[in-house]
Amino acid sequence: MLNNKKTALGFICAGIVAIIAGIIVGITHPTDYSTQIPQALDEAVVRSIFTYANVSPTDTTIDGKDYRYVAVTDTERFYNSECLGEGHIILGSREKGGTVEVYALCSLAGYGFRNGMLVDNSGSSCTPTLITFEKNDSGAYNYKKTQEAEDGGHFASSVRKMFPPALANKAISAQGNEEYTASLREQCDRYAEAYLKVLGRDAEISSYREQNFLMLSDYGVFSDVENALCDLHPEYGFYLGSLELLEADGRYVYSVKWDGDDNGNGTVTYTKTRYDNDKAVEKFAYKVEGERFTEIKPKKKKK
Repeated sequence: MLNNKKTALGFICAGIVAIIAGIIVGITHPTDYSTQIPQALDEAVVRSIFTYANVSPTDTTIDGKDYRYVAVTDTERFYNSECLGEGHIILGSREKGGTVEVYALCSLAGYGFRNGMLVDNSGSSCTPTLITFEKNDSGAYNYKKTQEAEDGGHFASSVRKMFPPALANKAISAQGNEEYTASLREQCDRYAEAYLKVLGRDAEISSYREQNFLMLSDYGVFSDVENALCDLHPEYGFYLGSLELLEADGRYVYSVKWDGDDNGNGTVTYTKTRYDNDKAVEKFAYKVEGERFTEIKPKKKKK
């Protein structure tokens, strides 16, 4: 009988603990959220993503069609990128006392030209994000702040702190989900498409993950040699092929070419040309042999 009483008491205590835990979760992670998102709130989320990135979208009309694009001005922050795209999936929102919390998966992609393609080369993807707005009397959403999930081992716990339980589970399981990834990528690419329209240029839109961009090390060049050459010409980057950079007086193409074997012996050439007339403005060549490299000086023209 005593053991039965202890067992019953244990169940009662466990039940009380569960109830208390449920109350705590209900307080810290309210479930009174909505999955019906007004269009005005969706548009506010777009603005908030760019505001958080400290950039401003530009609306333009080409051939009677409306386009929105974002040109990069902070090239140090968005390295080798000249336009940005955003994508978001709103899992739910909660409004209380004029404060609106949006629970979303957000992507930000920076695009730059490489090998003639407009390639996304920086940014974040499918990041669980808590965005807070204040809703005024006229119904407008004023952006307040953004909180993103932490990286690494704190990722899941940080998401659960920000999102209601059901939405937190969705956000965590969304990582690597092809359907979510494809949707976010498609949204980002729309901005890249608009940017190409503004430039009046046709180009394939791609991603580093889809391309097999090679480096000198792929041809057997020692890493110390590769790093030393990159230190001499950092604006060219590590990859073979070409990239384009916008400078004060126009667009330039920086190309890196390897002419050699697969054992790290050959010639690497760096060439900078103007995009508009293909005129070379600088050129450097190096002979690479094992762990050594020497510059190949251009021959002086005879007078």
